[in-house]
Amino acid sequence: MNRSQKMNALMYQLLFEKKMDNFSVVEIRDALLSLKGVEQDPQEGRKFIYRQILLLEKKGWLSSEGEGKKKKYFQTKLLKSLDIISRECSSSKILISQSSTSVRDRYSVLMIERGEYQGELEIILGEIEEYQSLIQRFPELSSQIKPLLKLARERSALLLGKINVLTNVLMSLSERSGRC
Repeated sequence: MNRSQKMNALMYQLLFEKKMDNFSVVEIRDALLSLKGVEQDPQEGRKFIYRQILLLEKKGWLSSEGEGKKKKYFQTKLLKSLDIISRECSSSKILISQSSTSVRDRYSVLMIERGEYQGELEIILGEIEEYQSLIQRFPELSSQIKPLLKLARERSALLLGKINVLTNVLMSLSERSGRC
């Protein structure tokens, strides 16, 4: 039984609801900016899309062909075979906003990134749990599973470190803005 995989709500909307495949960064950025609730800042939209594409490529959910402005991205067979659900947490209900003078608005991208890292961490913790379960159920596969388990633990430690850094920075910013 496949475990549901979570994806950023905006990317889910673009890839599954709008059925985007074989697209460039500019094409998916323009589609993002046409969504309701997303402000019209092409530069911020491009940054958001690029970060999401890199994440999805790293997971093996998107592949690419070409270079530079001619580079196209495609949904992989892996992505099409997974049960993907939209991550509907507050961090995915973002507005790609223009530069603002308030600290909260200016650094909202940090809260978004922290939420995305938290979602990734949940997935990896599920993987770790499943690897441990498989080792118990199939001890003869232990030598093949243990390296995968080790990698998952390393990724979870890295993500936890990123989450802690962003949490500390956000707390520091909120304390600083509270003093002003």
